[in-house]
Amino acid sequence: MESVLKLLQRTDCAAEKKEVEKEKLLSEIKHISRMLAYNECWFQTECDSDLIDACIYQREELQARYRYLMGLAKQYGVSCAAF
Repeated sequence: MESVLKLLQRTDCAAEKKEVEKEKLLSEIKHISRMLAYNECWFQTECDSDLIDACIYQREELQARYRYLMGLAKQYGVSCAAF
């Protein structure tokens, strides 16, 4: 009986851990989405050519991170309403 209870506790802990991981993933996706929006505003208002280059490199970095996170979300079956 004791082993059954331990198994149930492990299953509950694993499910809770998975939910926490999903929430962290969604939070990071939202953060990257906001950073992309900020980057777009910066790009639209910047005049200095060196800073425009920096903006473009940052956008590439953010887009790569976004693609990676979306791949993880797809792999884990995470979905949510538009934010």
